[in-house]
Amino acid sequence: MTVLIIGGAYQGKRKVAENLYADLPRIENLHEIVRKMLKEDKDPLSLADTLCGHVITCDEIGCGIVPIDRADENWREAVGRLCCALAQKADAVVRVIAGVPQFIKGEQP
Repeated sequence: MTVLIIGGAYQGKRKVAENLYADLPRIENLHEIVRKMLKEDKDPLSLADTLCGHVITCDEIGCGIVPIDRADENWREAVGRLCCALAQKADAVVRVIAGVPQFIKGEQP
């Protein structure tokens, strides 16, 4: 099973992952992994297939002001595109707001 959990910073994504999907391996802070990959000139979309079978948490960074810095803008776009690819493959997509999970795709276990 593949689960993508998104939400703002410090909104309770980790707690939701621990409570609902304790039996699955977890990848946290996907947005930071993408930043590191871009610095190493690697394509973050290559992760879309390799992360199957995991619970993946990622901060929503696409809302708000568009960054002035080109590197930050590229990072924001790469995170968004990877999340879209993962959401297509995922069995469940959960958005967490103030610790409350909203199931966008799939059902709560």
